[in-house]
Amino acid sequence: MMGLLGVALLVFSGCATHSKVSASNEIATAQFAIRDARANGAETYAFESLQKADSFLAEAQNLSGQEAERMAQKAVAYAQLANTVAQREGARKQLRDAQRMDQEAEALRVRTTTAVEGRLQ
Repeated sequence: MMGLLGVALLVFSGCATHSKVSASNEIATAQFAIRDARANGAETYAFESLQKADSFLAEAQNLSGQEAERMAQKAVAYAQLANTVAQREGARKQLRDAQRMDQEAEALRVRTTTAVEGRLQ
């Protein structure tokens, strides 16, 4: 009977340790995801999603076990959303900038051509 109790305690303590490690890993993942989102401009382009990710991360850090893991997973999801939105909006801005530069280059080409043709006449 005592051996069975010992095995049961080992199993339960193993589950608790696994849960702590899993929550810690998920919290670290959330921290990296939030850092990546910030690096890609989420504070500018996806502020609300980034705030939610930060909030869920803070909550996860104050919890333990499966609750912490679930909150950290939510933080990861919102951080990934913020990162995706930030990357998309950053790409759109680059596209607009490139289009503006193309227009400026075309305008310069037209002015140069007009000036050269004016001197040739």
